[in-house]
Amino acid sequence: MRKLPLIAFFILLVMTVTSSIASYDRARRCLDNDLNRAMQLTIRNRGYERMKQDSIKAYRLLAQSPAWTAGSKVLTIDDPTLQQHLKTEALRTKAYIAYHITPHNGDFDVRIEGRANYTMAFVWSVSDQRLTCWLCLGTLLSLLLTIRRREAPTAVTPVTTLHLTPMQERLMDMFMKAPNHKLTKQEICDALWPNKDNAAETLYTTMRRLRNELHESSDWEIESERGKSYELKRRQHD
Repeated sequence: MRKLPLIAFFILLVMTVTSSIASYDRARRCLDNDLNRAMQLTIRNRGYERMKQDSIKAYRLLAQSPAWTAGSKVLTIDDPTLQQHLKTEALRTKAYIAYHITPHNGDFDVRIEGRANYTMAFVWSVSDQRLTCWLCLGTLLSLLLTIRRREAPTAVTPVTTLHLTPMQERLMDMFMKAPNHKLTKQEICDALWPNKDNAAETLYTTMRRLRNELHESSDWEIESERGKSYELKRRQHD
């Protein structure tokens, strides 16, 4: 049972990561589909042959530059028509048309495609991470509960098989209610014998008899610190 909070934490952690990755993949597919749809509409509106001829003209014009080298080239153009057809507004400033132009036997082979420059952070920012946020909150709460459970002091289970005097029962009750089950000599004397000037001998006798009873009938023991304080602890077995 003690491991249940820790197991729940790891399950929630896996669910959080899985949910975030799934949302990211859905967002990326939506961006790709939006770009492909906008590209198809752009070609339909402007005409493939016209776009092809415009790209060849641009290729020839650039070929007149002294720094130009012959061969296949990719020309990129920020096309307003493509950007207007995009449903994702944040994608419009990142989308463009790429013309792959290859000279071939005095003619040109042209391949046209829509592209967009976006990062993983951009995809994550437009993805729906609401479920991931709720799972993340649950994971943090589970972690806090696990930490608090581990830090909580072990409670002393009342021992029902002991045969104690009323004074010994009061002393055991004090131990069980005390932080870390630790009491000082003065705390015990003030609580059990408040009107007695020197209760040390009575305390030692009560403590000795209680120790004997615990040793014979339970797994608990009382440890002392030079007669200044006493602590109820579970006995260590060899």
